Amino acid sequence: MKRKSLSALLCMTLVASMLVAGCGGEKAPDNSKAPSDTQTPEGSGAADGEETGGEEAGGEEAGDISGVTLVFAQDLASDEAANAITNEILADYQEKTGVTIQFESQPKDYRVWLTTQFTANQGPDVYSGILYDMTTDYDAGYLYNFADLYGQESAYDPGKPWKDTLPESISERMYLTESDVPGYPSSTSVVRIFYNKNLFDKAGATVPKTWDEFMDVCEMLKMAGITPFGFPNASKEDLSWLWFNNSVCSQLNPDMVAALDVSGNGYVELNEIVKGFDEGTLTFTSDNMKQAYDLMKEFSQYWTSDYNGLDQESAIDMFIRGEVAMVQAMSTNLAGIETNVGDSFEFGVMPIPVITKETSEFAMGQSVILGGQPDIIYGINKALESDPTKLAAAIDFVQYMSSPEVQTKYMDAINRIPLATSTQLPERLAGFIITEDALRIPYYTGISGELRDFFCRGGQLYLEGSYDTDGFAQYVQESFATVLETIKAENEWSADNNYGL
Repeated sequence: MKRKSLSALLCMTLVASMLVAGCGGEKAPDNSKAPSDTQTPEGSGAADGEETGGEEAGGEEAGDISGVTLVFAQDLASDEAANAITNEILADYQEKTGVTIQFESQPKDYRVWLTTQFTANQGPDVYSGILYDMTTDYDAGYLYNFADLYGQESAYDPGKPWKDTLPESISERMYLTESDVPGYPSSTSVVRIFYNKNLFDKAGATVPKTWDEFMDVCEMLKMAGITPFGFPNASKEDLSWLWFNNSVCSQLNPDMVAALDVSGNGYVELNEIVKGFDEGTLTFTSDNMKQAYDLMKEFSQYWTSDYNGLDQESAIDMFIRGEVAMVQAMSTNLAGIETNVGDSFEFGVMPIPVITKETSEFAMGQSVILGGQPDIIYGINKALESDPTKLAAAIDFVQYMSSPEVQTKYMDAINRIPLATSTQLPERLAGFIITEDALRIPYYTGISGELRDFFCRGGQLYLEGSYDTDGFAQYVQESFATVLETIKAENEWSADNNYGL
């Protein structure tokens, strides 16, 4: 079976500039799927009566793995809370199994460090990354194939095949082909609009569900003397411009997935984007795309006046101080916002509102999720295949790190949204339950850093008035042409080889 080509994934930890687009391939095998209603806001922790593995579950299944030393690498940047809970989890695992974990927490240049290590044949035994990077490493031959493991039970979440402990949409994204799986995901991060309930009440506003209602709320807030939205747009690292445009353009381009999706997996990969653009199927000067840009321009009148100089951290700080009524942030920002807001005001979270036919004839009538993709993915160094005991220990460790028990600890400590279907979200995370459609075409976050640079700079000029809508649409079209030519050359894609499909 021909391997599918890479796509970029919307990665979504804000600390690591979460940029997630899907990385799927051919549709996963026809599995029995996990139920879709398992994440409900009714407390937290493992399901009643569930065994969580430990020394007996891990050790007996894998043989005697005590005494093995594993090098584990993870990009936690300088997040003290994330590092603290990770070290606590690793200590528990070492006590349960007798396996020693040498933890490499890389504060910066994580990918550079990993690439250097693997090039020198010194890559870590287990490490985590986003789907795009894990797919790249799998294609380079660095990673162990999890396909067989997906069909077996996890020692720490028994009762059904490991793949069926994931939501269906996540499981499908992990299959690069029917027989290639680069690792196992444990959590996701979900983007939401945080809103100040007290300021909403002051303006007489209620939580909007549609885009028209959203604009009405912004106007009500503005008329009440309240700045509606802290919208950071200083650089490509300040992601609201990318996030909103991904959702709005997706909501107004519902037929494009079917037109571009050669593999039929419901998601559009990078080579499918290149093919569609070359053939003229995907164009950014179409009426529906220009209408999406118009909506964003209209929305910008409700932002702080310095939005093109405002960064993400400052925007969140403004929300915390009550200076703006809304800001866009991630589930992983929740703990910091809760702590700093304290009793100053009540707040809630909501998805990007649904664009309806009342707003646009092109609307598909469903919002599109930002985040919600496989996020913290654990992979195993392929070199361990030559050492069965060490490989067994690595498998046991990955199953432990992705278990409901550990996912719940991360959820409680730093608000990572767990993927294990046997976990339940507490009431405080109820707003992060995913109700939107998946991001199926990563227009602006799933191509390359160069494209994000182009889109951010052009967007700043458009919002300032240097471009009208037609001019900006043409700018986006030309930016894609430039970037995709480079991508075609790098991957040796052309119409002659059907873009590697």
